[in-house]
Amino acid sequence: MAISVTEILGTDSLSGSRLVINDNFNVLASEINSMEVYFAPSAGTITNLNNVSTEALRVGLSTILLDINASTFDILTNVKMTGNLNMTGGQIFRNDTNPTTLNDTGQSMPATINVGSSTAIPPYSLNRVGNSDTTNTLTLALNNGSIGQEIFFIYAESQTGKVRINGVANNLVLTGAGTNLDLDALGQSVHLLCIDNGSGVGVWYVVGGTGYTVS
Repeated sequence: MAISVTEILGTDSLSGSRLVINDNFNVLASEINSMEVYFAPSAGTITNLNNVSTEALRVGLSTILLDINASTFDILTNVKMTGNLNMTGGQIFRNDTNPTTLNDTGQSMPATINVGSSTAIPPYSLNRVGNSDTTNTLTLALNNGSIGQEIFFIYAESQTGKVRINGVANNLVLTGAGTNLDLDALGQSVHLLCIDNGSGVGVWYVVGGTGYTVS
């Protein structure tokens, strides 16, 4: 809401306008005090607002964590939910695809490609794989994930060479005596979920897939 003060003209006497000047200062002080209920300049905070209407919102200074504008809603950091996510008329699209196909190209076969490392979880959810070498196996060493993490391996090339997924340090839990998952034809896939083993350590379980074999 706009505020108004009384203008002092050049022809007015300053001494005679003392009451007007004081009234103007009182109006300004009252409005500033009212705003400081919400704005704390020294702390750099805004609190107690009932409603905010804006065209854009950005959270983060040197590193942007949230960026909302007329065309995008980008969350650029991890999100922790303690409640339900209810979707009405919407869908979830997963597009965290490894830009590099994990295959024998450029490898000295037989070869092993690390998926993740001893210090970093596998970086992508969707991994395309393939192997044109029908004599030698391409091994994917699957490192530990974060509990709740999902990962897919999809044989995406028209080849028949074997791609073997091997769990590092026995972190791949399979039925029977097998320790590996093998893919060797276009369209085969395996879907893994990282689950707490009961001691706070994440291990990989098969929750879906098609055409894969346990070896």
